[in-house]
Formats: sequence, structure tokens, C-alpha cells
Amino acid sequence: MLNLLGKRVGFCLLRRDFNTKAFSRFTLSSEVKEALQNDQPIVALESTIITHGMPYPANIEMARKTEAIIREKGAVPATIGIIKGNIHVGLSADELEYLATSKEVTKTSRRDFPYLLANKLDGGTTVSGTMVVAHRAGIKVFVTGGIGGVHRGAQKSMDISADLTELSRTPVMVVSAGVKSILDIGLTLEYLETMGVCVATLGNRGANFPAFYSPDSGFSSPNCVRTPLEAARLIKSNMELDLNTGILLGVPIPEDSRGNSDIEGAIQKAVAEVEANNIGGKEITPYILSRLNELTRGESLRANIALVENNAKIGAEVATNLSTLLNSCSYTAAPPARKSMQQGPVVVGGCIFDFVVKVNEDKISLNGSTHLGNLQYSHGGVGRNLADALARLNNHPRLISAVGADNQGSSILKDNGHIDTSLVKVLSEKRTATYTAILDNTGDCKFGVGDMAIHDTITRDFVLSLEDDISSAPLLISDGNIPEDSLDCLLELCGKHSVPMFYEPTCLRKAIKPLSSKFIGSMTYCSPNLNELMSMARTLPGSKDLADIEDINPMTLTQLAELSVRLLDHYGLSVLLLTLSKEGVLLTRRGNLSDPLPTKYKLNKARQGYSRYSSVHYPGTPAQHVVSVSGAGDCLTAGFITGVLQGKQQGQCVAAGMQAAKMSCGVSAAVPTKLSIDQLNWEQNIEAIVIL
Repeated sequence: MLNLLGKRVGFCLLRRDFNTKAFSRFTLSSEVKEALQNDQPIVALESTIITHGMPYPANIEMARKTEAIIREKGAVPATIGIIKGNIHVGLSADELEYLATSKEVTKTSRRDFPYLLANKLDGGTTVSGTMVVAHRAGIKVFVTGGIGGVHRGAQKSMDISADLTELSRTPVMVVSAGVKSILDIGLTLEYLETMGVCVATLGNRGANFPAFYSPDSGFSSPNCVRTPLEAARLIKSNMELDLNTGILLGVPIPEDSRGNSDIEGAIQKAVAEVEANNIGGKEITPYILSRLNELTRGESLRANIALVENNAKIGAEVATNLSTLLNSCSYTAAPPARKSMQQGPVVVGGCIFDFVVKVNEDKISLNGSTHLGNLQYSHGGVGRNLADALARLNNHPRLISAVGADNQGSSILKDNGHIDTSLVKVLSEKRTATYTAILDNTGDCKFGVGDMAIHDTITRDFVLSLEDDISSAPLLISDGNIPEDSLDCLLELCGKHSVPMFYEPTCLRKAIKPLSSKFIGSMTYCSPNLNELMSMARTLPGSKDLADIEDINPMTLTQLAELSVRLLDHYGLSVLLLTLSKEGVLLTRRGNLSDPLPTKYKLNKARQGYSRYSSVHYPGTPAQHVVSVSGAGDCLTAGFITGVLQGKQQGQCVAAGMQAAKMSCGVSAAVPTKLSIDQLNWEQNIEAIVIL
């Protein structure tokens, strides 16, 4: 048995554990087989609802629509059934039609498999039967309409559905509209508790458990989850603990799908008929469902179809979120990730394989001619650079990023063993991001060309899956490479958990990316350069036509300070660290020069307690030997953050950043290998010119 606790790669392997001798009677559709091999999200579907739960053609129409909904949500449907003694995981259109129209199909629970397989019969799998097969195939999410339970009058009949026993011994999440309302729901919940089954309802805290046709059974739900992501986390935790029990997720039927008929009254009448006619065993549910359809003139069937479709949507979202949770550790063709034992800052952003072309001639001509120069490659990306520099400065950062399972991605992970890369995705179907910078003979970057598509995989759902890591961080740093909705999610999480956020724009176009977020007030720090600041300032009311600032002089410094204050005030930010290249740094903030800079434990005071703003210019000193300035800004930010995390004064933080930046200018790599905490002189003074 796999010991999954703490071994994230084991989750991925679990899904593939189906090709054994015991499962030679399994027939996997090509779609399901490919999904299993590629660790794609899969949703299992039962077939009893097709063979016994609905009349033709409603059953086949429902089956097709349900599979389509699951595909639309990015998962693969795997309808399970038995045809001629073979267990099918994933049915073709013809196979679905066959089961939907056949009259000789056995309702198949766990107990029925040996007989049907031995005699090569057809079977529609129940909740219990589908769970058995789904688990053997490595599928963790199963969607149905409603589960069986303790029947009314069970104290005499002892009629308790095998679905409940299966939930107690098979680790699959069953997504349903709760327990069928024809059953004794209170006793069913009691039985599940006795059997140690985790039961949760999709809804706000305190919600009641649903009852199939009704969103509220009148019985309190043991647990509640607000989103499919939270439901996926239940599965992940269940896997980590190796509990070998299922999870029941109750999804209330949408209010607009219930209809107007007295379904409860019809249920009472149908149940009475069952007792009067001595109908028992597995014939009870099909009889009652058929009678309900007659008594409600089709409304119960329409409600049944609507709730199944809604469950399919939720189940697919649970499966895709689970895939994100598990596959974020996909280490195909990559070395093992390093995991830090210390809770340092979290860095979210780009991992890039950099090519730097330095032209050695005085002038760059864009006419197709060849220039003399040299080419070097190194590991880059603002996110990776910041994590690299922060790690060398003894901050123990954790990097959230994505690389391809290619030579470039492998090189980045292999050669950055000092960084915690356990939260970095490695994706076999994507290319590692690359960037080519063209520098002039002074080392200034003239333009660059980037292939950054892989950064789009740092999705909102991926960010949400790492909420625990983010909430425990003393500081979160994000670059502008990630998608806008992912950045919005980071802002939301930082606000929710009072984690200071430091935003590094990375380029002119990305400087304004977070400003449209309704959570923008959660952005504590921002470190734009001059052009990026002007781009941000043009988003302020009445500033669209703001002219560029060419020269840095006392007058323009005052103008920049005033613009910075307006940005802080309008967007609710705390600190703007404006980098001015050789002219140094202009730091504008809430509070005075002597006030502590915002940290996790002084965040609210920084946002609300300071009634005034200050702006201080720290002039720069030229580096004596410049090889490249491509990593100077990242090293400046890392040095500054190191001071913040150590509780240093504002001037000390800026001085540390400038020292790190100067070291970076002397090497071709973005972050010098000699950078260390011992290289920083915390007593170094920089002239502070108060602007405001």
C-alpha cells in the first residue's frame, strides 16, 4: 500500500493503479484510458439511473447531457456498466443506447458482480457497484442523483441500502442531491455517522442536509463546504490519512428545478402502495420513482434530471480542483523538489530560462545586419530571481510557479536547490518559459522577446489550492507574469489572512494589472520603475493625459512624490518603492520616515493608523563595473524585503537593497552567487532627502 502521507507525488501514481490481473474484465474507453494515463480529472457515473431509474428516451437524453456537462467543465465522464459480463468504464454512444433500451439488465450492487461476470450478463451499476469499480480504476469522484439509505420501517424490515456500507469501506466521494426522500433520512445520517463516513453539504455553515427533491431535509448537515475546491480538499485529506472510507457530498437541488407538485405527498402514497403490495428489496426504488412520475405528471422526473445535471456540474468542478491539488506535484522528467522546513515568504511568479544577448557595438541597427556581441544563458524570471536572492539572503522563500518537463525546466529545478520549489508545477505538455534580452554595450536592456504561455497555468484554482501555504507566510511577493484573475485571488487571500503583499510589476503593461481588483487595498508594497509608475498614475481620475517625466531633478521628484501619494490614497496601498536606476530610490509611504514598515503583525496599523504620508529620496551611487543590470531591480527588492522581514528601519532596508543591486550589476546572471546576508552592511548610511 502506498504511504501517501506527505508524499505528494504518490497521489498521481494512485490514479494509474488499475492495470492488474484482478481487473482483466475491465474495458476502459480510449477517452478514460488516456485521462488516467495523463492524470486528467475524471468523474464516474452510475448506470442504474439509466437502466432502472428513468423511462426511455428520457434516460438516454439525460445520460448524454450529463456527460456533455462534465466535458464542458474540463473533466472526462466515465459511465460504468456491465455488458456481456465485462465491466465497462466509459461507455460509447452505442453502449449507452444498448443499456438504455435493454429489458434484461440486472441492478448491480457489490454482491452481484460475481454472478453477472460468471454468466456474462448485463448490469446497471448502483451507487455501491459504481463505487467499487471507480475505486479499482483510480477514480476519486462519482456523481449520482441520490444515494440509498435506511428505509422507512427498517426497524422491522432491516432494509438498509448497500450504498451506506460501501461508503464505509470504499474511498470515493459520492456527489449526490442527498438521500432519496423516500427513505428515513434521520436514521440514514445516524447510520453513516456510526460507520465513520464523512458527510458534508455544499453550502454555508449550518446548512441542512438535502433530501433529493428538497434542498432541506430538516436534518442538520454534519459538515459544510462552500466551494468545489473545499470539497476537493476533503478528498485530498482523506487520501493523506489513508482512511479507506468514502465521502458523501450533498448538493441541494436548485430552487428553480423543484416544480410545484406535492412530491412529499406523492412519496407517502407510493410508499403506502409498496407496503400494500408487498414490494421489497431492490424493486422498491424503481417502483416508487415510476409512481412518483405518474402521480406528479412528470414533474418528479424533470426535477430528477435537473438535479442530476446540477450534480454533474459540481462533481466535475470537484474533480478538476482535485486534479489541480494533486497534479501540482507532477515531477515528470524533473528532479525532486526541495522542501524547506521553515515558513519563509511566498513568491509567486515566473520561472524563465533567460538568454542574454549583449551587443558590443555602439549602435544597434534594426535593419537585418549582424552585430558583434556575445550570448549567455541563465535562469531568470522575476519570481525565480526574487526567490533566488531571498534564499541567498537567508529568508527561506517558497516559490509558486510552473515549468515544463523539458531540459530547461529540469535545469532550473536542479540548479536552484537552495530554493523551496515544492510548490512549482512541472507540466509535461508545456514549454518552460524563455526570455531573450537584447542589451547594448553599456548593459542597458533595449528590448526583449518572451515565450511565457506556461504562466497561464498558474490559475486561480491553483492559487486557491495553496491557500494554507499562503496564509502561513510572513509576506507574499508576486510578479506580474501570472493571470489577472490569479493575481486578484492572491490579493483576496492576503486580505483574508492579513498577509502583506508585495507586487513587482515586471513591465509597463503589467503595472496596472492589479489596480482593477476590488481587493487592491490588500496590496501593501509595490516597486515600479519610473515608466511603470507613470502608467499606474494615468489610471487616477483626471490623469489620463499625464505627460512622461524625462529628467530626475528636485522638481520632478516632488511631482513623483505627489503622484505616489495619490496612488497610495486612491488604491489604499501602504508603500511605493519607486526605483530610479542610477538616481536611486524614491520611497513614498503612509506614516513617517521613522515609523516601522508594514509587516504581518503591524499591517492594520500601517493601513489605517497613519494619517499622513511621507516621501524620501535615497540617491544612488554608480556601480564601478557593470556587466548587466537585468537583475538589479530584483536584487534591490530582495535586499529591501530582507530588511523589512528583519524589522530594520526604512533607510537600512533601502541601503540593503542598493547593496544587493550593485552586486548584481557586476555579473551576467540576474542574481550573483556571492550574494549573502553576510555581504550586507546594515550600518551603511544613505543620504535621505525628504521630499514630502
